[in-house]
Amino acid sequence: MIPVASLEELEEFLGEKLDQLEAGPPIAHSGIRLSQACKHVRRAILNDCPAAVRIACRVIVEDPGMPFGKLIKSGFARALKQRVHLLSEMQRRGLAAKTCALLGLEFCPRETEDYCKLIKKFEPSELLPGIQAVRASDEKSRTLLQRLMSGSP
Repeated sequence: MIPVASLEELEEFLGEKLDQLEAGPPIAHSGIRLSQACKHVRRAILNDCPAAVRIACRVIVEDPGMPFGKLIKSGFARALKQRVHLLSEMQRRGLAAKTCALLGLEFCPRETEDYCKLIKKFEPSELLPGIQAVRASDEKSRTLLQRLMSGSP
């Protein structure tokens, strides 16, 4: 996991500046500034911004370690769920693969629930191969996996 503790480190990780998505005066605390920038990314997704969709997908799939990371990544997944039509086929594959990988872990991370709700919006043909290969070892993962396979919320 790549550690990302500040907005500058996130920009370095992404290879792009987030100036166009950042609003308001700069905040001195690096973790809060990073969280605020990610809040602006979520808002931009809801405003159909392709750059914000790309950023959110990359952060979810590559999973850097960030302050407030679980909350940030869950927020990205919830925003993307409302704008699934903006996702490319490659982004869908990456998000589905990441979700399946998390479902196979010994302990299921909290953000996996939001990822499952997001990928549930994808076509079943995009999900079945990955879902069928998952070997869930914890109860939460088994429940989420069962919901994905059955189509229930």
